[in-house]
Amino acid sequence: MNIIKQPKMITDIFQSNLDNMLQEILIGQPISDRESKTANINISENEDTYQINVVMPGIEKENISLSLDNNTLIIHGKINADKSENQQRLRTEFLLKNYQRKLNLPKDAEHKSISANLKNGILEITINKKVKVKPKNIIVK
Repeated sequence: MNIIKQPKMITDIFQSNLDNMLQEILIGQPISDRESKTANINISENEDTYQINVVMPGIEKENISLSLDNNTLIIHGKINADKSENQQRLRTEFLLKNYQRKLNLPKDAEHKSISANLKNGILEITINKKVKVKPKNIIVK
């Protein structure tokens, strides 16, 4: 089998190098040297709950852990990558790394209600909001 390597466009090379340079400046370590990647998230809310969706491709639910430290939710996903010694990488466009993300929860988040579900590589975390007690008027008799 012949493998044809596609030439990279100059804009692709520039963008990739710029992204890597910014990552190294902001985090202080090259991407390839880091043990974990920062997982991408979407956060939404409605009247009763917060919904956090975390992209975690290639991770089984047994390898995901959620922990709570004070008001910080820590999301960790461990990948079991098969590294075959007999294979030489010809092109690498994505890295399979462990994922980690820390999120400060809002003050009205009910810590006891946190639930998570992994579906199609997306970890769906639901957090209920604390029930707000509505002011009650008291009638003097």
